[in-house]
Amino acid sequence: MKNRVKNSLRNRFEYLVNEYGAYTAALILSGFLTLITFSLIALLMFAACRQNRTDTPSGDGGNGVPAIKDTVHVAHYIRPEIPQMMTAPEQRAAYYVKHYWDGYSLADTAFIHSDDTEQLYADFLNALQYVDATEYRSALQSMMSRMEADSTAYAHFCTLGEKYLYDPNSPMRNEDYYIPVLEQMLASARLTEPDKLRPADRLKQALKNRPGMKAPDFSYVTPKGKQARMSGITADYTLLFFYDPDCTNCRKYEQILSEMPAFVEMQEKGVLRVLAVYPDEDEEEWLLKSSQMPRGWIVGWNKQGDIRSKTLYEIRATPTMYLLDKQKKVILKDASLEQTIQYLSAVYPGPIE
Repeated sequence: MKNRVKNSLRNRFEYLVNEYGAYTAALILSGFLTLITFSLIALLMFAACRQNRTDTPSGDGGNGVPAIKDTVHVAHYIRPEIPQMMTAPEQRAAYYVKHYWDGYSLADTAFIHSDDTEQLYADFLNALQYVDATEYRSALQSMMSRMEADSTAYAHFCTLGEKYLYDPNSPMRNEDYYIPVLEQMLASARLTEPDKLRPADRLKQALKNRPGMKAPDFSYVTPKGKQARMSGITADYTLLFFYDPDCTNCRKYEQILSEMPAFVEMQEKGVLRVLAVYPDEDEEEWLLKSSQMPRGWIVGWNKQGDIRSKTLYEIRATPTMYLLDKQKKVILKDASLEQTIQYLSAVYPGPIE
């Protein structure tokens, strides 16, 4: 094979010499070899760039500030550079969230609606956990104010706020973060007065039953017909469990909680009482399945219907859980199962897990 290549090159060179002369043939061959050399160098540089991009780490950017994924093109987003003089983690995190959206481009509608933008939004929410309430409120409102420069961007970020911070199925649902977003929406000139009706109602509900507030009292009826009030329950902690008899998630939560020995022990010792309340109208369905509820739970039906009609508690999905203290003040509002277990694990000497 090697000899054939050499013979071929020699024959080609002899042809060029006979056709164009030795000097011209040498120039042609030299140019050909130079072209091959540059092509090889270009290929090697391309391979090196590909390797560097592959080796770029993702995840935490250091000092508690998450890194931005490399899929976002520099023309559309430039990550904020934290000044080197800032060394304290909390100071670096505060600068990072404050300037997070400074390098975000509003020029490309497709990019605004892209998965990259949604990933940037999720990463931003994750970064907020490293700053205090004053900082995250300011950062969220600054984000929305920045998007006001473009109607498409503003509308999309309003939608992202609803999807990530309000939707009951969102793992990042967070009322503390959603409140400053709603406040900015109500102050925005981008929204008409009719457009503000829904965020105004959501803000009203978000500001209800905040941790530390007294939980609204209500009446309920037990399966045996006994009438009682939530305020009459005596315990260090009361778990309000708003449910539906046909709710699959409700049954899952009921099973998990009823199989935790320490959770059951808290009930047996009177430290914790669980009040499972059906807030809707189908009394027959509620009665039919009331016997299936976990042992030791107080099972009731809000016959008066004021939980729904007066929106005493906003129940957007079932189950909805509130943890109250001895004075019936809210400790956890619309809490997840994980939040509830984590809190009770911290206050009770026995493990809840």
